[in-house]
Parts: sequence; structure tokens; C-alpha cells
Amino acid sequence: MDARSWDMFRSGRNQAAKSLLGHGVAGVLILALVLTGASRAPASSPKGVDPTGRYLVDQEGQPFFWLGDTAWNLFQVPNREDAELYLATRARQGFTVIQAGIVMGEERVAGTARPNTYGDTAFIDNDPARPRVTPGSDPKVAEEYDYWDHADYVIDRARAHGLTLGILPLFVGWRGDGYKYLKTSNAYAYGKFLGERYRAKPHIVWILGGDNVADTEEKRTLWSLVAKGITEAVAGAEDYSKTMMTYHCPGGNSSSKWFHAAPWLDFHMIQTWGDYKSIPARIAADYKLTPPKPTGLGEGAYENGNQYKWTVNALAIRQQAYWSYLSGGYHTYGNTDVWNFSSYKGEAFQDWKRALRAPGAQHLGVLRKILGSLEWWKLVPDAAVLAGATKALAMRSTQGDTILVYLSNPAAISVRMDKLTGPGAVHATWIDPRTGDRTEAGTFPTRGTSSFSPASGWEDALLLLQPAGR
Repeated sequence: MDARSWDMFRSGRNQAAKSLLGHGVAGVLILALVLTGASRAPASSPKGVDPTGRYLVDQEGQPFFWLGDTAWNLFQVPNREDAELYLATRARQGFTVIQAGIVMGEERVAGTARPNTYGDTAFIDNDPARPRVTPGSDPKVAEEYDYWDHADYVIDRARAHGLTLGILPLFVGWRGDGYKYLKTSNAYAYGKFLGERYRAKPHIVWILGGDNVADTEEKRTLWSLVAKGITEAVAGAEDYSKTMMTYHCPGGNSSSKWFHAAPWLDFHMIQTWGDYKSIPARIAADYKLTPPKPTGLGEGAYENGNQYKWTVNALAIRQQAYWSYLSGGYHTYGNTDVWNFSSYKGEAFQDWKRALRAPGAQHLGVLRKILGSLEWWKLVPDAAVLAGATKALAMRSTQGDTILVYLSNPAAISVRMDKLTGPGAVHATWIDPRTGDRTEAGTFPTRGTSSFSPASGWEDALLLLQPAGR
């Protein structure tokens, strides 16, 4: 960072400090997050796909663990201080990716291509080929600090907190409201604008679409033009190895339905919305495609959501996540009060700042620690390790010496121990997904079948089998 950039950063941080200190104890708490988060070194971001086609890798070729959160209105609703609070909190909780629409075109939420919290709009006359950009970027001067300056701020703060941003260029919505603005005639120009503005931001993954089917040739052409515009601006040519892209579809679909062969699409994204029990089957369907591409859940059932016929509690959140990972995919979480930052009264009933601390979100931090303690990228789905009828999901390491089983409804299970290779005995451990607490279950020979029963009172459970002594 050069001297001028540092001065601008320090000035912006000091301005935030003055504002926050005016809010008493709460302001001091948020200020602590601002100051401590500012010095955090950027974490890795996905830059490619492993040669196996099963998981994402960073710029060093190391496995990237995608634990996402849906914050669709991050660029529109929160002011600078609130965006900072949100990003700092999610980073501290263990999330690695934030999914957000840099422009929201869904009219049920916005009524138009939504202005941001400062009253600024993204486009002149709602035309994506004409971004509304003003000279200067001083947040203290309203005439200078435009829509895109605020987007820049959010993007930079995400990187400071070590977060990857999954940015939707224009969230068109399930009814396709955004297609009133984004058309084949301006798609390339808009993509080029985004690519030019953000080509130096290594922590961005582009998520095209936005809750919409690509069921016509015109739509598929439109998104291909957006992808081409972004990529040519980033790489100087139509070289899709220089960008990371996927497509966000509506519930009950996967990007593979329309774009498996698209040269710009690096990995797949499914959505189940309320039908989250279909996660294993939907990820398994993508997992079987050739050539293989990473896949996972981009949107499921929202914690505390009132949109469903049941309560989406912390158990349902854990089930969705473990089903995603143990099916061979990645996972994105959502909270009904957080995604719109309490701005959409049809699906938000408590303050989003309180909802940030919902139990499900906390439990996903535990999940990351559990899977992070394993070489998760070497685990592949393998139902054959389980004997008898069961709804449990299992993975086995590529070396064959480790088995991980998730029981969404704890019950006794039988494991085919002869599926394990290596030493003649393995150590068994039960893990409570709520807390990460471990209970030793004993040592077992790697032959025949062994039965295991989780502790009484657990809502769900993980069983880990590893070589004795590890």
C-alpha cells in the first residue's frame, strides 16, 4: 500500500471511529471490530479447480474451503459502519465467502434497480451500459461518493477481513425483473465495466444469474456476454482461466442444467430453497457429470425463515451443511433476517444485528473447525462403507484409511470395517456437531462389520474412524 492509499485508508478509518464512538458502548464494540479487522491479512480465495475437478483451489494451488453466507443486499442496505460490522462478524465466525448482488434488480424487494443506503443508484436511466460514476470518492462529500464508490468500500473491507466475495453482477430475481435493465444489448458493456473496475481484486468470484432460470437462448447468450465482458477486461482476452464464475439459479435447479459445457463456468451451484432434504440427491447428480466440476449448495432454507411450513432451526441448518459437504460439495448458509438486512418485511422479523448471532451460524463455525482438522479435500462420498438400511451419509479418504459419517437423526449404524486400509486397527470418535466435543468410542479391527451408537440426547452426530495413534 503506497503512502497516499494508506492516508486515505487511515482517514476513512478515523472517520468511522468518530461516528462509532458517538454510539456509546455499542459503538465502542463495533469500533473494536473495525480496528482489529483492519490489520487482518487477506486470506486465500478460489483461483481455480483441482485437477480432479472436485474442489476449488487458491492461488497457491491449495484447497479452498467454501463456507458461504447469503447477504444479497450487502451493497444496498447497510451503511459503511454496518457493512463493517457484518463483515467483521462473519469473518470471526469462520465464514469464508459472502454472496451478494452488487446491483439488485428484483422488484419485490426493491421496486426498481435498488438505490443504496445513501440514495445513490447504479445506472443512468437504469441502463447497465451507463454506470452512474461521479468524480471523486470522498464519503464525506455526497456529490463525490457514488454508488460504485460505496461498492468499492464494501469490496475492500471484505478483503481486509480475509473474505471472498461471490458477486452477482445484477440479481435478476425469480420473476426476471432484472431483465428490464440487463439485456443482450448492454450485457457485454456492463460486464466489461465490472471487469475493468475490479480486475485488481483477487478475492472476487462472479456469480451470474440471480434466482433465475436460463431457459431461453436469449438468457444464455446474455449471461455469456456478461462473462465475456468481465473476462476480456480482466485478462485482456477471452481467457476464462483468469476468472472464477458460476451461476445462481432458483430453487430445485442447478447451473449444470444450462451451463455445464459453458467455457466460463468453473463450478456448479444448486439451490433447494425449502426443499433442503433434496441436497444429497442434487449434489450427487452434479457429482456424476463429466467432465467433473465442483458443485455445492448456493442457497437453501434460511434460518428462522417464516416462509416454510416448518421451523428452520439450528439442527436444520447443520443438516443442510453436513449433507452438502458429505455429498462431496460446498455449502452456503442463509438467515432470513440477515440476507436483506431487515429491509424486506415480508421475510424479516428481528433486527439483523441480533440475527447475526443465530445458533445455526455459530454451529457452522464449529463445522469449519471440525472439517478443517481433517484433510477434507481427500474425502469422497462412499455409501458402500455403511452396512444395512440407513439415512446416514459417509465419506472415505482417497487413501482408504479414514471414514467420516454424518447422522442427521442419531441411531445405531453398522460400518464395513474391511473398507478401511492400512494398519490393522482404527480409532473411533464421536463428535457433537453443536459443540465439536469429542467422545472416544474405542479401537476396532479393520475387518468385518462393527456397530456404533451415538450418545443419548444428541440431535445429530459425526462418527470419525482414523488409524489408531493418529
